[in-house]
Amino acid sequence: MPAASPLVVFALVVLVAAVARVGFAANMNGRYKVASGADQNVPFNDDYASKGHEYFDVWAPEIATHYGEVFWTDQHNQPLPESIVKRFAGKAIAITGYEMDQVMVQPTGQPGVNPGLDVSVPINWAYNHHYMAYMTGEHSALVHMIAEPGDTEAHGAAMKWVALDKPSAAFRADSRIPTSQFFSEGNGGESRKSFHGYPEGFAQLIDSPQTWHITPMQIDTRNRDCGVTPADIKNCTKFTPGPEPKQARYGLGIPLEGTNYSGILECPCNSRYGGDPAFYPEAGTKTTEHKFLAQGAAKCPAGEAVAAASQCFAAAAELGFTNRTAVNKTVTDTNSVPSGCSVVRRGDGTMAAYFNTELDSAATCSTTGRRAGRVFAGELGVTLGLAVDPDAGKVTFKHSAKGIYCSQNHVAVLGKWEMANASAAEATRALQQCE
Repeated sequence: MPAASPLVVFALVVLVAAVARVGFAANMNGRYKVASGADQNVPFNDDYASKGHEYFDVWAPEIATHYGEVFWTDQHNQPLPESIVKRFAGKAIAITGYEMDQVMVQPTGQPGVNPGLDVSVPINWAYNHHYMAYMTGEHSALVHMIAEPGDTEAHGAAMKWVALDKPSAAFRADSRIPTSQFFSEGNGGESRKSFHGYPEGFAQLIDSPQTWHITPMQIDTRNRDCGVTPADIKNCTKFTPGPEPKQARYGLGIPLEGTNYSGILECPCNSRYGGDPAFYPEAGTKTTEHKFLAQGAAKCPAGEAVAAASQCFAAAAELGFTNRTAVNKTVTDTNSVPSGCSVVRRGDGTMAAYFNTELDSAATCSTTGRRAGRVFAGELGVTLGLAVDPDAGKVTFKHSAKGIYCSQNHVAVLGKWEMANASAAEATRALQQCE
């Protein structure tokens, strides 16, 4: 059965010049223990109200999940309280901190009606892995964009949200004020008791705030035998795990003496999706996909050579070296063709891909730094070629005034200035050389 529709609730702390006592309250999650170096629970003022800060609450839409389900779903734009929108229309709000909780509300489906009856969802019911939240204003909007491979902001997804300025942002009285802000919390399960207040004098500014937007990621780990309503909070106070996939806990299963965590937290795959063949040999839910890169070396590194002719020819085409007019040829040659997969430019300019079954060929690939590639766009009838040669000669760019092109920008020269280490001084040196 689904959990009892928990919601994520945020309290955002606001700094204003003069405020009345109305609107001040104690911290949402109680006092915070703060460490400094090796010292634990050092003296620290975590009381926002004592610093003259106000707060307002916002509730996200309800979440209903089944046991073992991972909820990672965008919850769309949500309006800020009308009083906040009106108060800061044409002005900047200063966010000086925030707190979060996940609660079950009463009556169900009506967040904010009786906040005093909200019941916090225990962390071992729904594990909060992380969340990403935005606040946008009158002059900004969230846009769903394609994420580049490896983009950490997308967290592995194909798309990501990005806050962009509207055209009106350029015509404000003070265009320096940010039009949106991003709040990302990766400490997940510890987020309730991690202090998210900013140092004195620091804040996240937003011009004319109007909406907020959250994408939570959490895992339902509550054993349904223990109940999932606010009345069941005191049931199974000693953690009682529910069923777990074979792949959880490295396949060792739930210990006979019990456990204090759920194996579901590991996000283990099962026989229906992505299960490891070691645990689900007949499921066929996990496949291996090969990716290939061109190597500028005499031979491929040990263990990385292409194993079959079909893979060789497919990789050559995928990397843009060959097309339907090229030659693909399997040979057994001890002297003139390198072992394994190689690509050669022929005299007429076309490319040939060779797969040499001879493992100990004396021939090697070229180790020059020159790189060349070609791609054919069939629909347009256009072939694009590019060659880069780092040994072509000394780069002699001359620094020019801003807005003026470099002196040799049309002579097909690319320069590279490498850092000797990761220090700021080296970064500055390399930048100055580049400029």
